[in-house]
Amino acid sequence: MSLPPDSFSGSQAGCATAQPAESLEAPCQATGLEAPHESSSSERAQQDQALFSAALDLLSRREYSCYELRQKLDARFPEADFEKALLRLQELNYQSDQRFAEVFARSRVMRGHGPIRIRQELRQKGIAADLIESSIDQLQSELDWFQHASEQLQRKFRSPVSRALPWADQQKERARRQRYLAYRGFSGDAVQFAIEELDRSGDE
Repeated sequence: MSLPPDSFSGSQAGCATAQPAESLEAPCQATGLEAPHESSSSERAQQDQALFSAALDLLSRREYSCYELRQKLDARFPEADFEKALLRLQELNYQSDQRFAEVFARSRVMRGHGPIRIRQELRQKGIAADLIESSIDQLQSELDWFQHASEQLQRKFRSPVSRALPWADQQKERARRQRYLAYRGFSGDAVQFAIEELDRSGDE
C-alpha cells in the first residue's frame, strides 16, 4: 500500500479553568514555563499523531479490523483519541471493516474453511453482523459450499471408507470424517454430501 506522509491533525482541546486567561499567562511569561493547558494539548496532539502513525504502519502490512487495531494500540497510547484516528484512517481508505471481512473470508476459503467457521472467526475479529453476512453472501455467489466441502474431504482422506472394514469400524471412520468437516465449518448437509461423494468415487 502506498502511504502518504502522516496527515493526521487532531483537534486540540484546551483544559477548562475557572481563572481568566491573563492570570495564567503572566506567571508563565515570568518563569519561561508553558501554560498548563497548552502543554496538555500539545501532549495529546503528539499522542494522537503517534497513534495514527502506528496504526498506519500496521495497515501498511495487512488489513486489520477496527477491533484488532484497538487491541494492539490502546495500551500503547492510552491518552490518544482512538475514534478520531480511526475516522481519519477510514476517510483515507486505509482501514475498512468491510474490506477486512472480504479479504479475511477469502483467505479462510483458501485454507479450506466453511461458512460457519468463517462467520465465527469474523465475529471474534469484531466485525458487525451485517458485514459478515455480506462477505459470506459474496462468497456464495462465487463458489459451491457443498463442492468445497467435498474437495476438502478428498484432499484429506483421498479414498472412501473401506467396505472391507467391519460395520462398526466403518461407522467410526465416517464419524471421524464428519468431525473433520464440521470442525472446518461446514454445515451438516454439506458434510453428508461430501462423504457420499467420496463413497461414490469408490464405485466408479
